Amino acid sequence: MNELVSLAQPGVLSNPTTHAEFLTFALKDQWLNIDQINEALSQLPGIEKSIRQKDTSAGLSVTMGFSANSWPILFPDVPTPSELHDFPALADGPRIFPSTSGDIFLMVKSERKDLNFQVAKYAARALADVADLVEDIQGFKYLDNRDMIDFVDGTENPLDEERAEAVLVQEGSDNEMGGSYLTVQRYVDRHQDWDALPTEQQEKVVGRTKMDDIELSDDEKPAWAHNEKSKVEVDGEEIKMYRQNRPYGNAIEHGTMFVGFAASASVVETSLKQMITADENGDYDKLLDFVEAKTGTNYFVPSQRFLDARFDD
Repeated sequence: MNELVSLAQPGVLSNPTTHAEFLTFALKDQWLNIDQINEALSQLPGIEKSIRQKDTSAGLSVTMGFSANSWPILFPDVPTPSELHDFPALADGPRIFPSTSGDIFLMVKSERKDLNFQVAKYAARALADVADLVEDIQGFKYLDNRDMIDFVDGTENPLDEERAEAVLVQEGSDNEMGGSYLTVQRYVDRHQDWDALPTEQQEKVVGRTKMDDIELSDDEKPAWAHNEKSKVEVDGEEIKMYRQNRPYGNAIEHGTMFVGFAASASVVETSLKQMITADENGDYDKLLDFVEAKTGTNYFVPSQRFLDARFDD
């Protein structure tokens, strides 16, 4: 496992930082020369290195992921990772998880918003001839790692070796080893509806107490609680993912960037299906009554070794 950890992109396993910027690029429609694409992408490691040196204490990292559409274009000599596919749009009743455009994803993390912005600005410039920047979301740490509905987020994230086991591909081709599957969704809070809900009812929706962040007991927690419906189990054993979620927005509109890493794409996909689909008792994740998914994209985040072999200048 230690060898796999050394292969991974640093931002995949490191803790979320105070500030994060999430950039989604879509490849341009016209035919692109592979040399032109490689030249554009090869600028990114140098941008990261130059800006990281401005404040080494800020912990700047740039994590890169690629979609099923972009992989054969960017890496024509490398088979597409075995579980990489477009985000499958899901719907049940009024609840919708859309599938949206996104070919290259950058997650920029650090303790300084200005450094993140500078990376984003130069990365967008470097890729301008080959890809359109379709979304740029600036996330941040809110209070004691709470989301914008005022509950602590990421409490059940795995740590240390358990995190590496949950996130990194351990079996497969050399090009997949040390990589990770990533699902990204942007949610908008229906904050007026949520704020009108009594705290006791909010706690049942989330499955944890609001003030102390304590999981409700089995007797108190309803079957439709968020932390119950989003949990993935196989043969009674919970299969973890690593959420690097961050709140974003302002007093007019705000929400959460869901950024879920897993060793298998099926983990996040199963979680989302359980959340959105009403079971035989009509139970679904009731948090979806108060948030709305606006985007949905899947990526494979290759190892740092893979990136260095192709793009490191």
